[in-house]
Formats: sequence, structure tokens, C-alpha cells
Amino acid sequence: ITPAAISLLMIHLKKERKLAGQRLDKLKNYEQLVVSWSKTHNLISKSQISNIGAHIEDSLSISGMLRNSIMDVGSGGGFPGIPLAITNPEKNFFLVESNAKKFSFLLNTTNKLELHNVKIYNKRVEVLEVGEFPEDLDVVARALGSTEDIVQLTKAFLDNKNTKLKLMKTEEQMLNENLPKGYVVTKKESIYSKEKDKSRILVTIQTES
Repeated sequence: ITPAAISLLMIHLKKERKLAGQRLDKLKNYEQLVVSWSKTHNLISKSQISNIGAHIEDSLSISGMLRNSIMDVGSGGGFPGIPLAITNPEKNFFLVESNAKKFSFLLNTTNKLELHNVKIYNKRVEVLEVGEFPEDLDVVARALGSTEDIVQLTKAFLDNKNTKLKLMKTEEQMLNENLPKGYVVTKKESIYSKEKDKSRILVTIQTES
């Protein structure tokens, strides 16, 4: 866990040091599980393993920008969903992962860490039943593909005007992205990044009114 990730956690919990300590322990356990599983299941790449603290840090950077119901699409190794679920036990998280091995990791990890605020789906997001999820839903994607593709994949959810698509991007990436007709960017928020050459942002997209 990087010092910056610890600082983000402390800021989130302010003076609740006991809670911060408990959640920091879970983040460390999560980090160990990712590394352990990756040795045999190719969960994440070798470069990601060597930089795993930064990925946790990146996940936590959007903690204060989300509502109470969050869907992590293409959750993979659990970024950003699991670090966010650890540090926000009062919120509900839905992790969507179609790959069976990664799904097994997510299921095993949430059970070991006793994350009772997490549900996991071994499906593609486009086949999920929209009615099974809260209307005020934040659909988060961190490294899933182009903006156009993600909008198409989550179209059924975005048809609900209370649902917001939240993409973790950079300013540079968004300059080359195409947004399908009928959808608009309603907000861009700067998020912490130790990579000073990149302008990390959280982009909110909704159906056009």
C-alpha cells in the first residue's frame, strides 16, 4: 500500500483512526490475495503486480465522487470495486466480471475479507436485468475500452436518467473519444494521480435530456 493510498484513506475517515486501521489491514490483505492469485491464474500482468499499490491508490481516488450504489464493470482483479468497498462499507457494490477465473478470485476475496456490501456477477453487463439494480446507480469503468464501446455496453442502464456512467480517463484520452448520439458528458472531475504527465479525470456521462 502506497503512502498516498494511506493518506486518501485517512482523509476519507478523518479522525476515525480505529476504523482506518481495520480497513487498512483489509487493503493489505487484498493486495496479498491479488499477488498470490496472479502467480497461478494470470489475474493481472507482471507490471501491474509490481505497481499494485498505485492501482489501489488510483481506485481510492474516486471514493468521494460516487453515490451509494456502484457497479464496477469489467472488475477483473477488483479495481476499483474492492478497494472502494473496503473503505465504504455503508455503500453497495456490484462487481461484474464475465471471465470465470477472475470471477472466482472476486468471490473468494470478498468472502475472505467479509465484504458484505458486495455482490458479484459472472456475466457480461449487457445481459444483466436492469430491474434488479437500484435506479440511482453509478456505473464505473476503469480500464474497459473506448467510451463509445462502454456506452453501448451499458445502454440499458443509461436509459434510466438517474443512472450515471463514470469513466476513469485522462484528458488526453477524452480528446480522441467519440460519444454516441443521445449521450452527454455532464461532469469532469480531477482525480489524484502521481503521474504528473497525465491529467486523470472522472468523466460522468448520462442520457441527453
